[in-house]
Amino acid sequence: MAMEAVPDSKTLHIPKLRRRWQVLLLQLISMASLLMLMKRMNTVFGSCTEEFIEDSGGIESIYWCPAYEHTRGLNYWQGGGSVELILPDFLHGLTNLAGEPLTGDATFVAPLAMCIAITAGWVFLLQQSEKVQKWANRAVSIGFVAWMVLPFLLSWIYAMVLSGPHLPFGQDNPAFNHIDHLWTPFMFIFEVVFLGIVFAPILAGLMGIWGLSRRLITWAVGYFLMVVGIHAMLTFKGITDAVDVGLQPLPAQIGDATLYGGLVSPLALTLLEIALLILVFMEAGLAVITHLEYASMLPEDAKRNPEYVTQFKNVLNSHIVHLVGIMAVVGLATAIALEFDDFLISMVGVLEGSQWSEQVQESLELQLTYGKVISAGLFLLVVAGMRYVLPWQRVTGILETGMSRIRSTD
Repeated sequence: MAMEAVPDSKTLHIPKLRRRWQVLLLQLISMASLLMLMKRMNTVFGSCTEEFIEDSGGIESIYWCPAYEHTRGLNYWQGGGSVELILPDFLHGLTNLAGEPLTGDATFVAPLAMCIAITAGWVFLLQQSEKVQKWANRAVSIGFVAWMVLPFLLSWIYAMVLSGPHLPFGQDNPAFNHIDHLWTPFMFIFEVVFLGIVFAPILAGLMGIWGLSRRLITWAVGYFLMVVGIHAMLTFKGITDAVDVGLQPLPAQIGDATLYGGLVSPLALTLLEIALLILVFMEAGLAVITHLEYASMLPEDAKRNPEYVTQFKNVLNSHIVHLVGIMAVVGLATAIALEFDDFLISMVGVLEGSQWSEQVQESLELQLTYGKVISAGLFLLVVAGMRYVLPWQRVTGILETGMSRIRSTD
């Protein structure tokens, strides 16, 4: 007897799957990770050094360093009124609607609203026909060219009608230098560049999450990694001795583990949060794309087959559980790896207070003073060696079996 097909609302067609709570949850997790990552990156990499601020005239002066922060660059670009911004200040996050200056997290609200609005419009355009998308792209291109050329031509022609023929540049009367109208769109581009320091990866990430673009998600991740790498390079002592651009360097030492029962140090926790947020953003966003690509390649009959539908639902549920579990294990393992040197020294100290144990403990302290790379490497060696002692596959198999039983009883 033929198997009964599932209702239309539960088939494996892409429009139906995009409304599934599991898919929406993964997208919301990815989006929340992206926004939290922006906030954390701004906290860690968004400030200038006090010496640089003092050399620039103090906190009340107009200054800029290539930090992960947008309002400082926009204020510097305005230069106390020498350049006017095209977009209103409240859309940049510089002021509220009443014109009062904003500080802190409030500066992110309006630019994030713009990113969300642009993403919504872009996703809506992707759902239209190819003809509509082509005309929309043409309209944007023609609109930008018209914005750049038409004010220049209309101003020049109108002035020539009133005052006679003249060149649109090099005139003693500033009103006859019509070529200045050409620079307005370029000023807008520079304005967007300062906004893009913070919000370019946010816009790309949002488009990648909701527009199902693997390329945009990986580009956003690459941008964040590039910011971390450039910051590390520009704050390296050898570089700052030659050219100091004012970036706030991270401490050279990771510090003592004082959080969560001596598991992790405050600086290590901050950097660990950034790493985990990047992983969660990328993993959750790419998971949706991967699963939907799989569903789109299924035959039409399989998309309505109850067995395929049930299997797909179980895969999504398992992925959500594994995402939380694996990221927690990754964070814990990384924290242990960073403090593995302290664990070794403490383990040696537990031994009897003999001269040998004291010498070994001092030797370990000397060897592990040069950084956490040795500690993490020793941790990897120990874990790799434990695979010959502990049956990791059996342990993980027992855990997965238990999780499957829990889900089957629900």
